[in-house]
Amino acid sequence: MLATNLVYATVVGRYPRLLADDGVHEALVLPYDLDVEVPFRFYRENGSVPLTAVDVINARYIRPDGVIVTLGIGLPPYIVSFPSTLPAGGLCILTISSDEDIVQCYPFRVLRPTETHTP
Repeated sequence: MLATNLVYATVVGRYPRLLADDGVHEALVLPYDLDVEVPFRFYRENGSVPLTAVDVINARYIRPDGVIVTLGIGLPPYIVSFPSTLPAGGLCILTISSDEDIVQCYPFRVLRPTETHTP
């Protein structure tokens, strides 16, 4: 994977806490038993300006058992819905469309507050 084709996701209001499952960046921590709608922003590597006119066009979650779940996309289209029934510990993969291109985000781990993640 070439870094120029990938972008980082961050939760709106939490920049520069970039999400990526690479042992350096953060995991997304969701409330334990709630349905959650998460608003995202997207940044290129070493970028300080978010991508503009972004729509999430595909949101997938790979559960720890390997089953792939399609996540709901809200309105505005940079919001992704994570149901409370989703088992924690899996990877989220977002594909986005922006003014610049259609790109994929670095996959990031999704956890609950009671879990500890070690890369």
